[in-house]
Amino acid sequence: GILHDGAGVSSRRSYSRNHTYDTYIGKGYIIPGMDQGLQGVCVGERRRVLIPPHLAYGENGAGNKIPGSAVLIFDVHIIDFHNPEDPVEIETVFRPEGCNITTRDRDFVRYHYNCSLLDGTKLFSSHDYEKPQEVTLGTNKVIEGLNTGLLNMCAGERRVLIIPPHLGHGESGARGVPGSAVLRFEVELVSMEEGVPEGYLFIWHGEPPENLYEQMDLNKDGEIPAEEFSAFIKTQVAEGKGRLMPSSDPEKVITDMFRNQDRNQDGKITSEELKLKTDEDQEKIHEEL
Repeated sequence: GILHDGAGVSSRRSYSRNHTYDTYIGKGYIIPGMDQGLQGVCVGERRRVLIPPHLAYGENGAGNKIPGSAVLIFDVHIIDFHNPEDPVEIETVFRPEGCNITTRDRDFVRYHYNCSLLDGTKLFSSHDYEKPQEVTLGTNKVIEGLNTGLLNMCAGERRVLIIPPHLGHGESGARGVPGSAVLRFEVELVSMEEGVPEGYLFIWHGEPPENLYEQMDLNKDGEIPAEEFSAFIKTQVAEGKGRLMPSSDPEKVITDMFRNQDRNQDGKITSEELKLKTDEDQEKIHEEL
């Protein structure tokens, strides 16, 4: 058994139940004598704890099993423990020279990884697939500990991450990952692209063009179908005037942008429908006021 956020113990009762007794220590979840008796243990330690009644069940006892004023003897074997305040441990194995651009929240990254348990049991590897993993950082698509471990990295950098359970798959685990597992990741950042703020699919690098609708309406017929919209956005990106939310499928990002603007879903954007997100946010604030 592997423990969660404190010391886990196997008492005689837990042996008869055939699973570990998992608990927090120092939080009053167990009798005071055990809270004290488990302080300072090591993983693998066997310890006998004698507990007087006033630190156990007192003069009244508990249920049919524990008489009043009972002195309790616990024989415990510490299987494992971890602390909910443990951070991700990050060891930099290799960092390229002249590294000055590093990953930040919302960046789109490609990375290779090997994931194992601390005893060396292999769990998953990106090398089993044809290409690296891809994720936009900060979008809850990967466990929190891995997201943290991929921040402030340079392309080409390699790290070893030790991720405690509360920043991994927790007490219940996941498919292929046991409960309360501490995970070891070897990660290598292959490439990165600068992201856009949350809620945006495209941002301008400067001010957006004046008369935006007229510029977007390439054939000047007073409406903007999907092809015209797509051509305009791609030109803005190519000329460095703005950038799309990075993705392995930029066409889908542009399609989503078009759908957001085509408010009545008739396949074209009119001048009344076209709104920048900053304008929309201002309208929302105005409505809420």
